[in-house]
Amino acid sequence: MLFKSNGKILLCSEYLVLEGAKAIALPSKLTQDLQVTKCENKIIEWQSFDDKNELWFEEKFYFSGGDLKYDGKKNKTSEKMLLLFKYLLKAKDVKDILGNKFLTKLNFKRDWGLGTSSTFVNNLAKWAKTDPYKLLFSAFNGSGYDIACCDVKNPIFFQKKQNSISIENISFNPPFVENLYLVYLEKKQNTQTSIINYFNVKSERKHLIEKVNFIAEEIIKCKDLNQFEDLIVEHENIIANATSQEPIHQSVFSAYSQGKIKSLGAWGGDFILVTSKNNDLSFFKNKGYNTILKLSDLLYIN
Repeated sequence: MLFKSNGKILLCSEYLVLEGAKAIALPSKLTQDLQVTKCENKIIEWQSFDDKNELWFEEKFYFSGGDLKYDGKKNKTSEKMLLLFKYLLKAKDVKDILGNKFLTKLNFKRDWGLGTSSTFVNNLAKWAKTDPYKLLFSAFNGSGYDIACCDVKNPIFFQKKQNSISIENISFNPPFVENLYLVYLEKKQNTQTSIINYFNVKSERKHLIEKVNFIAEEIIKCKDLNQFEDLIVEHENIIANATSQEPIHQSVFSAYSQGKIKSLGAWGGDFILVTSKNNDLSFFKNKGYNTILKLSDLLYIN
């Protein structure tokens, strides 16, 4: 059995999406695949390969003393996997879980932050025929927007409400889309750590959520690049207020004058969104940032 799930980018409402803000999420054209086959041993065999077909994670899980355990030394990845399989064991018989070999294959670079964890959780949920959100929340913190992107090929509004999740198909294909770029910051940000740090900042954020909800609506209606740039600058200032961080355009790229810059997802790593009126990204190349992609090349827009 072969399963596929899309990666993702959060275009707006980072952090505040955790508390109910409306977010624009864009699914990636690049996927992670999961192949499940039977194995003779009554264990769970897991192998994960990156985009270069190199093995980056391997583990074996087995049932012993009435509990599920793993073979290798204690590590964060195996611990997360253990939580996921233990959740599945609540609904599935042990014999249905054991005796399977799981092989994942990334079609994007693992350090890009496109959703290595969320895509394998979604694929695992497909195999187990279980709710992917409940499976995700059994092991990870987050809003679940990344799961919402796994099986769609269009932009969405995502909103995590108190007792439900709202997903709305939207269109985001502005006339200036060819002026929008993704620049990789050459380091992966730890989402789980960023979430913990966010909630450690004590502040009243209801009014900020209302502001980003308005900005999200304006972004998908926007037809003018200058107006779009004003919106993302305002958005950066709101998130800076919510997280007590400085926008990256000020802290790192203050000399960039060809457009505006917006962080995507957890601030400080992964990709940033860059606008360029003249499509000249030499500023970033000269600083050693060589992974520069057109937004429309990487993500589903319509």
